[in-house]
Amino acid sequence: MKKIKLLLADDHQIVLDGLQAFLEKEPQMEVAGTALSGEDTLFLLEQQAADVVILDINMPPGMDGIETAKQIRKRYPKTKIVLLTMIGDGHFILNALRLGIHGYVIKEKSKETLVAAIHAVLGNNRYFPPELLNRVDFSGQPDTDNEELQLTKREREIICLMAENPSFTAREIGERLFIARTTVEKHVQNMKDKLDLHRNVELVMYALEKKLCT
Repeated sequence: MKKIKLLLADDHQIVLDGLQAFLEKEPQMEVAGTALSGEDTLFLLEQQAADVVILDINMPPGMDGIETAKQIRKRYPKTKIVLLTMIGDGHFILNALRLGIHGYVIKEKSKETLVAAIHAVLGNNRYFPPELLNRVDFSGQPDTDNEELQLTKREREIICLMAENPSFTAREIGERLFIARTTVEKHVQNMKDKLDLHRNVELVMYALEKKLCT
C-alpha cells in the first residue's frame, strides 16, 4: 500500500523531531521532509511531492504559515494543507477557511487529533471542528438581502449539517436525512449554483454568516 507522504513545517526543531517520531509510527504515513521556514517548505515541495503539508502559522523571520499556504494552494493545488498551531483566534480560523486551507488543529490537542485531520483531508473533507468554528465572528457582513429564501427546506437541512460538522461527507449527511449520497450531492450543487458559490466551505461560511441554522 502506498504510504501517505507528509511534509512538516515548524520553526522549532524540537517540535519537528517530536512530530516526525510520532507520525512515522503510523504504518500508513511517511515523513518526506521537514522545514524550519515557509521558504524551506516551498523549496522542499519543488524537490519532493507531498500528499499533506503540516504547517505552523508563526515561523519568523520570513514567510509565515498563512502566506506559505497561499503559495502551496497556487503552485500545488492537489496538496492538502493542515495548519498545526497554538493560535485559536477566530480571525485566523476565518482566514484559513477563506483561503481554502483543508484542516486546522490546535497544538494542545492530542496527537491522535492530528492523525484524524490528516485522514479527513485526504478523504476530501475539511477538518475544522465545531469548537473552532464557534470562535469565528461571521457578523462582519450585514444581512441585506434574502438569498437564503431561495433555499428549499431540504437544502437548509443539508447546509445546516455541513455547518454543524464540515467533516461530514455526502454519504454521512445522506444517512442522517435518509436520502441517497447522490441526492445530497445534487442539492449541494444546486445551492452553489443559486448562491454563486464554488466550494463546500463557502456554503458553510454562508450558513454561519446568515445564521440559517440558529
